[in-house]
Amino acid sequence: MPDTRLADIQLINFRSYRSLLWHCEPGLNIIYGPNGVGKTNLLEAIAYLSFARSFRQQQDRFLVTWEESFFQISGCCLYNQEKIKVDINIIYRDGHKELTINGQTNRLIDLLGIFPVIYFGPDDLLLLKGAPVLRRQFLDREISTLDRIYCRNLQLYRRLLLQRNRLLHAVKDERAKLQELEPWTLQLINIGTAIIQQRHAFINSLATLAADIYKKMGGREDLALVYRPNVGSMDEWMAKFKSGREREIQAGLSLWGPHRDDFSFSIGNRDARHFASQGQQRAAVLALKIAETMVFFEVLGKKPALLMDDVFSELDLRRREALLELLFSAGQSFITTTELSNLPSVLLDGAAIWQLNSDGRLILEQK
Repeated sequence: MPDTRLADIQLINFRSYRSLLWHCEPGLNIIYGPNGVGKTNLLEAIAYLSFARSFRQQQDRFLVTWEESFFQISGCCLYNQEKIKVDINIIYRDGHKELTINGQTNRLIDLLGIFPVIYFGPDDLLLLKGAPVLRRQFLDREISTLDRIYCRNLQLYRRLLLQRNRLLHAVKDERAKLQELEPWTLQLINIGTAIIQQRHAFINSLATLAADIYKKMGGREDLALVYRPNVGSMDEWMAKFKSGREREIQAGLSLWGPHRDDFSFSIGNRDARHFASQGQQRAAVLALKIAETMVFFEVLGKKPALLMDDVFSELDLRRREALLELLFSAGQSFITTTELSNLPSVLLDGAAIWQLNSDGRLILEQK
């Protein structure tokens, strides 16, 4: 099956990079340098070519270099044994993003699936320990990459939710009648149910794979991923809307729906957030991410690019071995580290090794 790889990336006014043109290598690219030189910023820019959003959940205006008014990220992707070229160009200015693909203006949704990436980083533990909004963002970003219909449903749901919340405020202030809520409620339920079903399917596809991977990493107890929708069936959702109508009006918010969903990790039938050790938590999240690479490959028919931001230093031997196994079977990969000695020596053989200097220049030391 054909893989997609990044041939080069150009940055203008993105984070610490006022200007960068990097011709990266197929296979494994290792970028090393001290903290603060822009290693994570570079991975962030590569990931931006996949989803037109930052994996750091930053607003785009914070990605612009200080005292500049815009940023631009351009990338050339090759696939089908490098016979087909796709040029991606994204410009952000004054709160708006413009996307062109092969010189033609496109919607941002058209970017999804062209250059899929999966990011591994120091903050991954927040996926287990952090707020539910982080897990919802994970679901929405990853499923959207796999299925543009999901992304369209999500965009429509958010518009419906905004309009319904405005209407709830208007009903509370007696500027609208209660009956006006019903058509918005029905639309919200219809679209929201489709979102819930796709989230269920995605978590289920990850769960079995992640459980097996966790075991291979030495986990003694069973790992389970459990999707926790805010509502169950359409009938239950409608019943909650009817019984909780006054609560919603007083709050001015829609209190039920996938915008309040969550999923959880359990290890040995206990909530991993509260009862697992930090080592178990790291292993659980790592198993999830590795499982995700398998699902991407199965659905998209191509291996995602792997972005690993200084992850090896936090892992024990078995988890390092799991990552190595993944990397040796992966397509294109990008790894950052402060010191090459932090990486398993077997990774250095055959890798393209780049030194990132404090002035933002990348120097190829080994190819």
